[in-house]
Amino acid sequence: MSNILKVTTPIAGYENTVNKQNTTQQAEDLSIKNPVDPTKVVRPDERKDAGGNQGKGISYESNFGNFVQSLRDLPKLQEVMTKMVFGGMANLVESGISRGTAAEIQALFQMLQMSSEDMTEFLKSQMAGANRLQGPLFDVLRQIMGEATTVELKAGILDLLKRYNDMSSGKHLLHTIKGTLSEIEGYMFKNDREGLHRLAMKLRSYSMDANSANARLLKEEIIPYLGKYISNTRDMGKIRDLVTLLAFNTSRYENGNVDHVTQAFQKLMDFPAFQKHFAGMTAEDFRNMLSNVDFDKAAGKMEWADKLLNIMQAGIKGEAGLENREAFLNIMRSILVNESVYMPVMHVMLPVILDGVPMFSEIWVDPDEESGNPGSNERGVKLLIKFDLKDVGFFDVMMYYEKGKLDMLIHYPEELQSHESDIREGIRKIMNRNHLELEYLAVEQSKTPISVSAAFPKIFERRNSVNVTA
Repeated sequence: MSNILKVTTPIAGYENTVNKQNTTQQAEDLSIKNPVDPTKVVRPDERKDAGGNQGKGISYESNFGNFVQSLRDLPKLQEVMTKMVFGGMANLVESGISRGTAAEIQALFQMLQMSSEDMTEFLKSQMAGANRLQGPLFDVLRQIMGEATTVELKAGILDLLKRYNDMSSGKHLLHTIKGTLSEIEGYMFKNDREGLHRLAMKLRSYSMDANSANARLLKEEIIPYLGKYISNTRDMGKIRDLVTLLAFNTSRYENGNVDHVTQAFQKLMDFPAFQKHFAGMTAEDFRNMLSNVDFDKAAGKMEWADKLLNIMQAGIKGEAGLENREAFLNIMRSILVNESVYMPVMHVMLPVILDGVPMFSEIWVDPDEESGNPGSNERGVKLLIKFDLKDVGFFDVMMYYEKGKLDMLIHYPEELQSHESDIREGIRKIMNRNHLELEYLAVEQSKTPISVSAAFPKIFERRNSVNVTA
C-alpha cells in the first residue's frame, strides 16, 4: 500500500487563490490578451472569461456549479460550533433567549456529556446516520455499478437510487408539504384561505399506502387551486415562490411511491449482470422488503439532533438575539451543503463533552478511495478528522485504511511541540492494541489546517454523485 496522504493542490477558486504572474513574466508577455472580435460581445473589463465559465470547466450557472460556489463561500463550521460548545452557549442564554430554548440548550449539553465508551457508540450512530444508502442491498448495487459495462445499466441503478432516496424521505417531504401549505394560507385572503385549509385537511397521515392518494390530491386539486388563486389575484410575490416549492416537493413525494421504486427494480432485472446478483428475488419480494424498513431508524435519528435543530430554528428566528442570528444561519448552511446530492463523501459533526472537556470534531470519510498505486484496482477508506479540544488546541488527522494496514498524518497544535514523541508513541500503541499495521506515520506541528478540497479533490468532480432532483 503506497502512501496516498500527500495533500493535493486545492481546486482553483475554492481557496480564494489568485493566479499571479511574477514581474518578469508580466514584462515579457506583450501579447494581446483580448483581441477585438466584431462578431462577439466581450466583457467591458477585458477579462478572458466572458463565457461565464471559470475553474476547471465548471459552469457556475449549473446546479453542480452552485454547489461548488456554496462550498467556497461557506464559513467554517468549526469556528462557529467551537465558540458555542466551548462557551456552553452561555452567550445565547445571556442574550435573553426564551425559557423553552434555554431548557433545550441545557438538555442538549446534558446529552453531550460522555465517557470514551459512550463516545464510541455515539460515533457509530452518527456514521450510520450519515449514509442513508447503506446495508447489504446497497453494497451489492455499488458492486454492480463498479462492474457495469453499459450506460443503460448504470442509469437504471441511479434511477432506482433516486426513487429510493425520495421514498425514504417521504415522511419528511409530507411534513414539509403540510408546513408549506400552512405558510401559504397566511398570504391568502380569508375565503380562499379557508378553501385551501379544507383541501389540506384531506391529506392523509404518512404511510406508504397513502402516497398515491396524497399525491393525486396535491396534483389534481390543491396545486390547481393555488394556480387559479394566483391567476385571479395577480399575486406574484412570496406566495408564488412557495407554490413552486410545493410543486417541487410534491414531485419528489410522488416519485418516492413504493410502486415506482419496485418498477425501477423490475426494469433492472432485464439486465443479466443485475439479475445474477438478485436471482430468486421477485418484484413483490423487493416491495415487501421496502415496506418493512423503518426509515427513521435507518437514518440514525437521535434525540440530541432534534434538540440541536430546535435550537438552530430558534436562533435563525432571532430568539437568541439578532447579533447571533448569522452564526445560526452559517451552521444551517453548512448542514444543508453537506446534504447535497453532489457531496461524494460522508461528513459528520461531533459536539461532545468528553470526560468534562468540551470538544468539537468533524469527520470526512470516503469509503471508496482509490489506493494510489498506478494501475491498481484496490480501494480503501480515506478519512479527514478535525477536532478542537478546549484548552488543548486544534488537530488535523488524515488516514487511509486498506486491508488492515494504515497510513496516518497528524498535525498537532503548537503548544504540544515538546510532546511530539509522546504523540507518536501513543499512536503506535493504539494501532498495536487494535491489531492494525501502521505502514506510514507522520506527526508534525500544524502550520495551516488541511483543507477539505485538498484532501478530497473528488468533491469538485462530478464523480460518485447521485442526481436525486425531481
